[in-house]
Amino acid sequence: MLKTKLSIVIGLLAALSLVVTPVAYAAEGQTGGSFGAAASTPEVTAVNIYAPTDPNCTGAAITDMTPQVEWYYIKVSVTSNSKLKHLQTVRATLFYNDGSHPNAPLSADVHDAAILTWDATAGFSSSFGGTTWGFNSGGCQAPANLEATSGNWIFSFRPGKVARENAVGKWDVQGYAENKTDGKNGNAYTRDKNMMWYGEIEVNTPSVDWGEVPLGLTFETDAGNGNPQTGIQVNYLANGNYYEDVNSSENWTGQTSSEIVRLDNGGGNPPSDPSEFALMGNDTSENTTAVIVQTSFNHINNTGDMTEEAGVDKNLNTLWLSLSATGITPDTYDGTIHYQIENR
Repeated sequence: MLKTKLSIVIGLLAALSLVVTPVAYAAEGQTGGSFGAAASTPEVTAVNIYAPTDPNCTGAAITDMTPQVEWYYIKVSVTSNSKLKHLQTVRATLFYNDGSHPNAPLSADVHDAAILTWDATAGFSSSFGGTTWGFNSGGCQAPANLEATSGNWIFSFRPGKVARENAVGKWDVQGYAENKTDGKNGNAYTRDKNMMWYGEIEVNTPSVDWGEVPLGLTFETDAGNGNPQTGIQVNYLANGNYYEDVNSSENWTGQTSSEIVRLDNGGGNPPSDPSEFALMGNDTSENTTAVIVQTSFNHINNTGDMTEEAGVDKNLNTLWLSLSATGITPDTYDGTIHYQIENR
């Protein structure tokens, strides 16, 4: 009995103790917390040039380019762990180097540099420093999914008429990518591409007429008897070194008699055989440095070098005529004289 009573008393005391213990209350406040995640530096993983037949740049890269002939493509491959949507600029710079492999220039040059750009706001654009380079915005591509971490940009271009022939150096291409907010950027190069020779010629004098001249005419005969015929206007354009050439058709035909006179490739002065004529030519009016005009091309100038896009005017091209003393029927004889620009 005693044990039972003690346990009851102890239990009551414990209950009384719980009742008198004071109750504690907690109050609560807060502060903000933040951190900025830095964008990763973009990486250009590849850059190269592709053929006109490969607009999606899935085949093999090419080495040679020819001005004005075709549209070429540059592919710039970019990786960004912050996603492509954080890029502001992707750029392809095609430029000439003299063999020292310099960094890509920041401005375009008609002879030496073309800059092709994609901007997240403005889209595709180009800078060439001249008017004969071509930019095909319809052939350019940006990644369809900018939420991805890697993608390809494709730029379509055509080299200008006077994009420098790399007779000494080579052409390089740089791919470049830059972030929107922090300007972090990455780039890569592919070196040693070729720009092939390109030339144009325009003859702005439609015909030359010596008039009626005596048989036995020589190159030295004064202007009163036909020589020289000067002021022939020719424009030469080239992206590298060039020759100025001239030749003539072999047979010139009479207009009423159907007679033929033949070109003397030896430049006889006058030709020794009957029914022949000879020609001399120069890109100046100087007779002493003129060359014999033959059925194959001869150089009238061997010092031409790269021109501007407007070309170089030679307005004093001159021709001298010599005739056999016999065998030529009185008539008007017509033939063709060709001027040519040639790589040297």
